[in-house]
Amino acid sequence: MDGTGELLTEFAAALAPEFGATVVAYPRDVALDYDALTELVAEFLPHDEPFLLVAESFSGPIAIELAARRPDGLVGLVLCASFAKAPKSRMLQVFETMLRTVPAGKLPLGLAMPWLMGRWSTREWARRVREAVRSVSAEAMRARLRAAADIDIAARIADIDCPLMYLKGSHDRLVGDTGWGAIRGLSRNAVCIEIEGPHFLLQAKPQECAAALK
Repeated sequence: MDGTGELLTEFAAALAPEFGATVVAYPRDVALDYDALTELVAEFLPHDEPFLLVAESFSGPIAIELAARRPDGLVGLVLCASFAKAPKSRMLQVFETMLRTVPAGKLPLGLAMPWLMGRWSTREWARRVREAVRSVSAEAMRARLRAAADIDIAARIADIDCPLMYLKGSHDRLVGDTGWGAIRGLSRNAVCIEIEGPHFLLQAKPQECAAALK
């Protein structure tokens, strides 16, 4: 949800040499909803080569909408620990409540990371997540939390004609089973690969996630 792309360095590197990765970052100080972010990401789609569209967590609805438009060159959609409908997560509700009174830079992520990453939590990851979130304005974070709390783009999955792969963390405490559960029966081309890890799956298990794509 930070949208900086700074937490995807290891995953992007693990895709090489088979894939070159373009990581799309969201504006750090502009409050944009899903529609606006979708149009922003659309500008980055390749026009002269085949590509995979990979979306993590908050970005799933954006990728679903883009894939449903069936752009030329799209050969597959990958959703990692993501959702088509608003996840009913207590932690998201807590963050939304806190952001009403606490600036994004003051959120106690050091306390949240052990819960979010479980046994994969480290001081280094806590630091990196904290720095990424602190670089995003409270207004932008509030807009993304509101968008995630209201989204329901499940109907668009039926319009996706490329293969769809869902990467599911076995210990995802944020989205859990609901993300894949809402997608499973809506796509004839969808498969789920479960990898041992937390919600921050691309961060905790970059090599394994990259291998699944390959």
